[in-house]
Amino acid sequence: MKRNCRLTLLLSLATAVVASGANFVAQAQAGGGTLSGDAMGGAALVFRKPENPASSRSGGGRLPGGVKPRAAAVAQDKTIAKANAARSAPRPRFSEAEQQYKLAVRQDPTDARGPAGLGNVYLDQGKFAEAAAAYQQAIKVRPEHVAAYQPLGYALVRLNRYSEAIATLTQALKYEPNNAEIYNNLSYMYVHAGRFEEAVEASNQAITLLGQTGQAYQQKLQNKKEVLSHAYKNLGNAYDGLKKYNDAADALKRAVEIEPANVSAHFNLGLALYNGRRYADAIQSYKNVINLRPELAAAHFNLGLTYVAVNDKVNAREEVATLQKLNPAMATELQRLIKR
Repeated sequence: MKRNCRLTLLLSLATAVVASGANFVAQAQAGGGTLSGDAMGGAALVFRKPENPASSRSGGGRLPGGVKPRAAAVAQDKTIAKANAARSAPRPRFSEAEQQYKLAVRQDPTDARGPAGLGNVYLDQGKFAEAAAAYQQAIKVRPEHVAAYQPLGYALVRLNRYSEAIATLTQALKYEPNNAEIYNNLSYMYVHAGRFEEAVEASNQAITLLGQTGQAYQQKLQNKKEVLSHAYKNLGNAYDGLKKYNDAADALKRAVEIEPANVSAHFNLGLALYNGRRYADAIQSYKNVINLRPELAAAHFNLGLTYVAVNDKVNAREEVATLQKLNPAMATELQRLIKR
């Protein structure tokens, strides 16, 4: 006899969460294949460290406008170069970089490079509120400063300000309408905001731009394989939110095929299969996760719950034994569910 032990989709890290006291719910992975300690590390939100603003003296490119600069502009450019050097040093000098970018802002408040550079330094240090404010100032000064949009969206996500993040990347599409990475990140944000239909649309747009329907791959700065895997992962999570579990599983299988070592894709595939009551396949997905990350307690917990669903108490208890070493609280909860 199969028991219905429902798994709830939560888009967060792999550690267990507690709901209603000691009651655990299984959760989906937000991290990518490497599952770094950073909440966004390797995540379906594709993020790349923003480059320094352009400076003719720091290898950042030519000055905006391509015309011979005035003396004041030359002075500001030197300031930008100093700030860039401080940020890019082997041991970054963040305080110095902050001061120099702030000076650049004072030297020319109409130049977006100063606040954008300041946003980069704040982002490097995990000061997300300050970074968001700086990037917003850069965009206010120069709306077409495309380099500020994606890091601004990232900072807003880290502040759980998803509506603002969505608005930011939607605005970015006015300047980069064929950027698959932006559509991928929009899908991630829509999922977190519970706007699943829009997430499906954004994921499919990313997949289209990445060449899956015959259109040439246009982006040169992105890793196509990485973004494509994330797009399918976001698509699967969006379908899961719509309770279209078979569609979710199909999308997540594509993510796994593209990046077989993507732990989170295997994990979320297991969740979609479980929610679709395809328990045997879910068990295999969680075993795949454990093969890649044997110490991931949430995978053992979800595997144990899946064994409970098919009334396989012997294997469920084996997961309890494993969890006693990895996460005793999870072990206790799984044992309670076995006895229920």
